Amino acid sequence: MESQEQFTNTISYIATCLSMLCGGTTSLFATYGSSFSEILGFTQYETNMVASLGDYAHYMSAPLFGYLSSRIGPTRIIQTAGVLMFCGYLGLGYAFKHFDTPQEHASHYVASMSLLFALVGVGSKAAYMSSMATTASNFKHSRYSGIALGIPLSLYGLSTFVFSSVKAHWFERDSTPARYLVFMASASAVAHLLAACFVTLKDKSQLVIAGAARRRAQSAPRSTAEIKPAVVDKDSPPSSSEAIELTETRRRRMTTSVPHDDSAEVVTGNNVEETATIDNTGKRRMSMDAAHITPLTPLPPQPETMAAVAREPPIFHRFRRDPAAWALLLGLICFSGPGLAFVNNCGTMVRAMSHKTALSEEQVGQYKDRIVATQSFFSFASRLAVGYLSDVWRTRLRLPRAGLLVLAALLMIYAQMTAARVTRLEDLYTLAILIGMSMGSVFTLAPTITSETWGANNFGICWGIITLGPAIGGHVCNLIFGFSWDEGLVRIASRMGPETAQDRVLCDNECFAPAFVTTVKIAYLGLFFFTAVLFMPRILAVWRFKRQA
Repeated sequence: MESQEQFTNTISYIATCLSMLCGGTTSLFATYGSSFSEILGFTQYETNMVASLGDYAHYMSAPLFGYLSSRIGPTRIIQTAGVLMFCGYLGLGYAFKHFDTPQEHASHYVASMSLLFALVGVGSKAAYMSSMATTASNFKHSRYSGIALGIPLSLYGLSTFVFSSVKAHWFERDSTPARYLVFMASASAVAHLLAACFVTLKDKSQLVIAGAARRRAQSAPRSTAEIKPAVVDKDSPPSSSEAIELTETRRRRMTTSVPHDDSAEVVTGNNVEETATIDNTGKRRMSMDAAHITPLTPLPPQPETMAAVAREPPIFHRFRRDPAAWALLLGLICFSGPGLAFVNNCGTMVRAMSHKTALSEEQVGQYKDRIVATQSFFSFASRLAVGYLSDVWRTRLRLPRAGLLVLAALLMIYAQMTAARVTRLEDLYTLAILIGMSMGSVFTLAPTITSETWGANNFGICWGIITLGPAIGGHVCNLIFGFSWDEGLVRIASRMGPETAQDRVLCDNECFAPAFVTTVKIAYLGLFFFTAVLFMPRILAVWRFKRQA
């Protein structure tokens, strides 16, 4: 039985890893994002609007799927993820293949493409939240919860590397990304529907028990004066809990030793009086006085327990009143925004820097895919390494995991400074490595800290709320990038003169460097809030001690 359970848990863990591997494909937007302007005639601001709305849908749906994962289990959520990603990618592929580019319909196309990319983002987050909630619940008592969460998280980061490599090998010669997006639709649907067949929640019975406990707490009387012992009808069969209690009472009664005098009265907790006598053969005989037997009654709820349950606020209210939760949320807003500005726009940056080289269009496309793959691979490697390192950091060195958050924030600041000073196409490789390592580290540490701080059972809801941070930060920084790009394009066009054709106006690092000068300041705020997360437990302990004194 134990080996069978272990085999089932292993298969379930592999299924969650498969779902995460095929679910983290929203970052692939950078590999086909430039096609929005080249094929559909979008401006850079409109392209970033599509990316930002997709990120909003991706992260804003996290609380919903976190709540559903803790209530109905992961299977249906993963199935929903496969359907949503299939519809989104298929719609994008159809749009690139059949849409024309008349200027009067530009706003219509922006809304349509934003909606389709939002479906991809929502499906990706559904797969992410269900897989993470399942892993956090199944490994909540393990010493290696960090590495257990780190492996699927690393595969989530590796997803972009895998599918961008597929695009570079088999779809790079296509003039539009339509065929590639249809492939992504098929792969996402098949992978998630297959994973849904094998993923299981180890403590699935706790969902039923928790639901029953909530219903009992809601139906229980508020006042102790209203509490009355329930009497069971003699003719009605006992419920399962009463039957278990009756069986256990009989077992204890038969195994309990009795006094050795000739007559002794034993009173049980159910008002059953028994008399121990000695018969003529000298053997001890137990007899029960049927006149004193009363029907089995369940124990009434204790007033202290009822009052404690009534006073305890729901997890959402406790979570939003916790300063550490706000510090972690604000830290993710200010940290992930600058990182997502590069992740969503690195393809555009490659095209801007390629104007100073002699690369062909096909070579530029391959270079763009390699930059995206590099960022994804180092995100994968850092998630895996930091998952193990954080366990060592926590269990052996006895240091808080939040200390690694501070190091990751310092790395992000250095990456944003590097982005503001990019002068060659090769510099984007260094930038992709720095961004991948810092983003992968934080998105491995933050879920583990959330699970340890507010409990694995509340992970889905709490982490769902915290992941609203990347949606807000990514939207703000993407709009900063788009505004800076369009402003730079106007400046270059004004220098070249009004007679210059629009297609001859080419952007370079002048178009995006001012954006990263601004995001450096935002990254410094992320460092401040992550430092607050590190010292928040000690600050709160000192404050509570002084308040009690």
